[in-house]
Amino acid sequence: MINKVDKDIKVVVTGANGHLGINVVGALLERGYQVRATVRDLNNHEKTKSLKAMGVEIVEADLLDKNSLIRAFKGQDGIFQLAAGFKMHTGNPELDIRKPAIDGTINVLEAAKECNIKKIIYTSSVAAVGSSMNGQKKNEENWNDNAAEFYAKSKTDAERILWQKVSELSLNVVSILPGMIIGPNFNRHTPSTYLFEKMVKEKVPMILPIEFSLVDVRDVAIAHIDALENEAANGRYITAGEPLKMQKIIDIIAKVRPELKLPTKPVPSFLYPFLPFLDKMEALFTGSMRTITKGVVSEYLNGSVQDFDTSKIRNELNWQPRSIEQSIADTLTWIEDNKISLG
Repeated sequence: MINKVDKDIKVVVTGANGHLGINVVGALLERGYQVRATVRDLNNHEKTKSLKAMGVEIVEADLLDKNSLIRAFKGQDGIFQLAAGFKMHTGNPELDIRKPAIDGTINVLEAAKECNIKKIIYTSSVAAVGSSMNGQKKNEENWNDNAAEFYAKSKTDAERILWQKVSELSLNVVSILPGMIIGPNFNRHTPSTYLFEKMVKEKVPMILPIEFSLVDVRDVAIAHIDALENEAANGRYITAGEPLKMQKIIDIIAKVRPELKLPTKPVPSFLYPFLPFLDKMEALFTGSMRTITKGVVSEYLNGSVQDFDTSKIRNELNWQPRSIEQSIADTLTWIEDNKISLG
């Protein structure tokens, strides 16, 4: 059992240099935990600078190298399994997204079992739950078994495997399923934060017909830690906000940054099939991050809505996320005040 009163608790955070990882590490330190952070390359200054500034122990580990995970987990009480390949496009999706999701999950659990870890908090995604087409809110009982987009399918398959292995190995695991994570404190853009980079740079020409379920990274971090500390926490917990159409997001941005030139016209429906090609050309000529693929169009530009029932985490863990207006404002400020790389 993890007792939050005991400040000698040792926890390891995988993927600690990512957006969520940095915020989880920071929140853990505020609560007095002894934190070990894992990164894939100790010599990459860009990926370690924030962690070094926090003063945490940093070790090298790779999801695809179980022995490196065993070395990282030795002597720890709890694990926050955050490491993942979060990309909408890559030249090798099998290696960059699916293998870290599937093989990485298996390796983490088997390494945790060998190291006698007391509790694991696993980061999944609402992509593993799926969007709604019928106006019904989805909850932790739902699964995205018909996922069309590669990342969503990988997250769904990985979490399915997670619960199979948890049963086989008799591990204490809780999974957190965040919506589209925004908020401050990051060194590299994710596909979620990159939209706001483009807004700040006035590089969004038209409004996509999509509804996002945004959530602040700081609230997701707190959910992870509360799940660790609450002995009764069990199963899956969705951490997501109310669905917001892209037009609403733009309206919020316009209030806090009225000087920005923001899109006013929707993308014509006849252009939907061409969006992946246009996205590819933009990336080719400007170096921008690829965020729209055929899978993304099939998964999210089909009239579906990211609408989730979060009553479980609100009732069981007393989760109280901040306003999304504040999160958007803080995201824009962070981007404006920091030179963020594309990862």
